[in-house]
Amino acid sequence: MLKRFLTFFGIVLLFNSCDTKDHQALTAFGVYCEMVANDAKPVAFHYPMHTEEVNALWNDFEGIAQDYDVALYREENLPNSLLFPDDIAKGKEVVLIYKGNRLHQYLQWKEDALVIESKDFKALEANSRRLGRLLGYSPKGINELLRKNSAYRDLTSFKVKEQTTHLYYADLEGAISFYKNSLGLHQKDSSTFQISSKGYIQLHPFDEKHTIKDPKSTAIALLTDELASWYAHVQREDIPIKYTYKPRVGGPHDGFVAIDPGGYLLEFEQFKQHPENELFMAVLSTVRPVKTKIADLDFHGTITWTYHDDMLKMQRFYEQKLGYELVADQGWTKIYQTTNTTFIGLVDEKRGMEDYADQKAVELEWKVSNFVGFRDYAKKYLIPFIQNDSILVGPERYTYRISPENQDE
Repeated sequence: MLKRFLTFFGIVLLFNSCDTKDHQALTAFGVYCEMVANDAKPVAFHYPMHTEEVNALWNDFEGIAQDYDVALYREENLPNSLLFPDDIAKGKEVVLIYKGNRLHQYLQWKEDALVIESKDFKALEANSRRLGRLLGYSPKGINELLRKNSAYRDLTSFKVKEQTTHLYYADLEGAISFYKNSLGLHQKDSSTFQISSKGYIQLHPFDEKHTIKDPKSTAIALLTDELASWYAHVQREDIPIKYTYKPRVGGPHDGFVAIDPGGYLLEFEQFKQHPENELFMAVLSTVRPVKTKIADLDFHGTITWTYHDDMLKMQRFYEQKLGYELVADQGWTKIYQTTNTTFIGLVDEKRGMEDYADQKAVELEWKVSNFVGFRDYAKKYLIPFIQNDSILVGPERYTYRISPENQDE
């Protein structure tokens, strides 16, 4: 640490003797080297410069790189990608900063990039994401660059406003009574109940598509800081309990699991400060609870858990097609934020409470403010996922309804 500090201090002194342009270049270069040295970025690109500018600063670049124990490579022919404007490096050089085998990884990317047809948007997008990962960008950051520099869009581009989980019952009236009276949820309409400021469940009778034989393949987490009080209330209501309340010191979350009249699992859950929850806790800290009709009991968020056989495939779908951000990684579960108070939790069915099934008694819905824009984009770029203009069927046959925030649209 002392060596790094002295190196940085020396660079600062050097800046005072440079002109403003050189100062800026060396400042940026020092930051990039520090990021690569500490594995914040696998590879860094210093911003494009004319060859004579690179030549003038090359000795300084090499000295800084040596102090940070990183290597350099001068790229005189940076291939185009969808991450950046086509002319960003035209007539200029880009200095790559790297360690170990990352240069070989970059050169492999370059070789593939140079043979992609300019009209092959799918291949261009995939190769651009590959470069983004090499540069250490998050999936969300890659999406933002793709939106800025190409025709790419994801579902979040059209402003997701609400999430509704659709559940199916043999005894619809009994289920409505349960959520209205036993849990005290407020109703948006006769069969729709609010479980967070932007989250709802909607209850339906079984139909031809969703039958009594279908596995649930979902569970609903109700996020609350009143676990002990909710547990006492659930017991008073004689609601069946699958897993009892056993709080643990130092764990990432506490909770208990109840069973609703249709057999769906309700996970009353409280997340706590823990390495796997750090971003999630920051997100939850800004949320206002939604009160129920039960005195002093509320929920501040909701996670719809879905169960999967191929987690990596589902993660790519959520990150690249839907554009949602991963806010908690529990290893075998991945939690994505869909609105400020709603989340989807992808669960490896090998360890989850439910199993994956092709046919399932659940659907998800997201309301967007720009429905016309979504529909037009989906027809061109979301094949083969889009059906009937407004329904997406994901890689493992979960159905996602996309609907307008304004019902007149």
